[in-house]
Amino acid sequence: MKKILIVLLMVSLAVAVFAGGEKEEATPEVKETAPAAPAIKNPGTLVYATYGTVDSLDPSKAYDTASWTNIANIYETLVAFKGESTSEFVPKLCTEIPTVANGGIINDGKTFRFKIRKGVKFHSGNTMTPEDVEYSFERLMVLDPDAGPNWIWYQLFIPDLYGSRDDDGNIVVDFADIDKAVEVDGEYVVFNLLYPAPYFLGVLGGKWAVVVDKKFCIANGDWDGTEAGMAAANNPAAGEEPLYDIASGTGPYKLDRWDKGVELVVTRFDGYWGPKPAIAKGIYKVVDEWSTRKLMLIQGDADIATVDPVYYPDMDKEEATAGITVYKDLPSLSVSGFGFNQAVAAVDNPLIFSGKLDGQGVPPNFFADKNVRLAFQAAWDQDTFINDIMNGYAMDPITPVVKGLPYKRFDLERPPMDLAKSAEYFKKAFGGKLWEVGFQMDLTYNVGNDVRQFGSKLLAENVMKVNPKFKINVRGVEWAEYVNLVRTSSMPMFFIGWAPDYPDPDNYVNPYMHSNGHYAHQCSYSNPEADRLIEEAAVALDPKVREAAYFRLQEIWVEDAPGIMNSQPSSRRYFKNWVKGYYFNPMESSEYDLLPVFTKG
Repeated sequence: MKKILIVLLMVSLAVAVFAGGEKEEATPEVKETAPAAPAIKNPGTLVYATYGTVDSLDPSKAYDTASWTNIANIYETLVAFKGESTSEFVPKLCTEIPTVANGGIINDGKTFRFKIRKGVKFHSGNTMTPEDVEYSFERLMVLDPDAGPNWIWYQLFIPDLYGSRDDDGNIVVDFADIDKAVEVDGEYVVFNLLYPAPYFLGVLGGKWAVVVDKKFCIANGDWDGTEAGMAAANNPAAGEEPLYDIASGTGPYKLDRWDKGVELVVTRFDGYWGPKPAIAKGIYKVVDEWSTRKLMLIQGDADIATVDPVYYPDMDKEEATAGITVYKDLPSLSVSGFGFNQAVAAVDNPLIFSGKLDGQGVPPNFFADKNVRLAFQAAWDQDTFINDIMNGYAMDPITPVVKGLPYKRFDLERPPMDLAKSAEYFKKAFGGKLWEVGFQMDLTYNVGNDVRQFGSKLLAENVMKVNPKFKINVRGVEWAEYVNLVRTSSMPMFFIGWAPDYPDPDNYVNPYMHSNGHYAHQCSYSNPEADRLIEEAAVALDPKVREAAYFRLQEIWVEDAPGIMNSQPSSRRYFKNWVKGYYFNPMESSEYDLLPVFTKG
C-alpha cells in the first residue's frame, strides 16, 4: 500500500476551542510539471469539472458535498476554519472569535456571544443585521426538512429531541425552545446551548451554519419568523424548499444561473464586504464521464477536475500530467462504506422487486436478520477494494471513527473475507428459507463515482458466487436521485460517504449509530446501549469518560454489523498549473470551496 500521510488532529478539541490551542500542520506533497507555459484559457473564469448534481441550495436541506461546495461561495458563516487547521478559527460575519478570556464564552461553556459585523450587504442589497443571524438558525430548526443537517441544532439546543417531528410527522418541538436557543442582544447574537460542547465553533464553521437574508426569504414565501407560521413552513417537500434554487447570501459570489444536472454558475459580487476575489466567474460543471473530465483538464477547458483514486496511475503518466499541478497525499477525515437498511420503504419500490422472500425480490426487513448482514460482510473483499480499486490511496477504518480523531481504536480487526463463512450465515438467515429460494435486489451507485460502481460490483459478484439463486443488479442513478433514495430509505443497501460536520467522534458515531442519527435512522438501526453511550459522550468533559464510551461504541459496530465501513481515503487534487492559491483543509467539501482565493496566471 502506498504511503498515506495522516494529519493527527486535536489531542483535545476542547483545549483548542476554549483555550485557543494550536495544531502543527502537515504540508502536502505537490507535483508540478513545467512545460512551456500555454496561453491561459478563460482567464476570468474558473471551471470545476466533477460528477454529482447539486441537490439543493437551501441550507436547511443541503446535506451533500455537491450542494455544500456551491453554498460555500454564495453564503458565509459567523466563523471559518483558519487555513489548513481544523481547530483554529477566524471571524467572518462576526468581529472576533468568542473565548473565555474575552467574555464571549460564559455560563460554564454553555453560552456563546458573537458580535455581528456591520456594513455587510446581501446580494439582494439588504443590509445584514443580528436579526438575520438569529432568523437563520431558528429557520433551520423550523423548516427541518427530512434527512437534512438540522439534527445538529436539535442536539445542541432542544431538550430530548433530534428533530421537529415524531415518527408520524406531527410537530412536537416547542417553538419557545427554538426561540430561546438563539437570541439578539444589541450588536450580539447569543447561542444558549443545553450543555458545554467543545466542538461548537467547528459546527459553526460548516455550510449548514450560513447566514441567510431574512427579508429576501420572507419575500419569497419562506417562514415568516413567527410561531404561527411554523406549521406551514415545516418539512417542505424535496425540491420545494424556499431557497432550493434561489439565493441571497453575503458571500463573494452570487448565483447567476443553475442549469440543473449540467452546471451551476456564480459571478463575483461587487458589493462584497471583504477582499474582492480575482476570479470573476465560477462554473461548477457536471461531467460524469471520466475520459471527458480528463480531456477537459489536459486541454485547459477545465481548471480543476475530480479524479477518483482508480485513475491516479493514469494521471501519473507524463502525457496526462503535462501542465497540471497535483497535490498529493491529502489526509481525509471522510469515511465511506455500505449501509444495510433494515426496514426498506416497500410501497412502489422497484429496488426490492417483489418485496417478498420468494426468490423474486427481498422483503423490507431483509437486513434486519443479522445473519444476512454477517453474510454480506463475509463476502466483502477489503484487500481488493483498497489495493485495486482505491489503488492503495486509503486506509481501512473498520468502524465509522476515523484516524485523526481522538479515541480511535486501532486494536479492532475486520472479519476476513470468507465465502464459505458467508454461505454458513446465509443458510441460517430466515430459518434457512433464504438459502432455499434465493433473492433479487438492486444495488445502486451515483453515476460518475467509479469507486462506488466498482466497489458495488465487487460485493455483488462475491455474494452471487455463494449461491446461484442470489441476484444483485448493480446500476447507476444521478446523484440527486441517489440522495433522495437514501433519504427515503428506499435502497436495501447503499454505498455512501460521510464528510465531517465538525471534527469530533460524536459527528461520526451519531449519524451512523444513534437510532435518530442521519444514516442509522434511514437504516432503522437501533441499539439502546449505543444510544445511551452517544448521548453521554456528547456532554462529557472528562476525556476518560469520552474514551470509554467511544471505545465501546466501536466494539458495538463490529458486533452488530450495521454496515461495512471500507475506506478512509487519502486524496489528490488536480489543477491546471495556472491556478494558484490552493491549500488543503480536511473540512472542505471540495477544492471548489476555495474559489474566492484562487487566481489564474
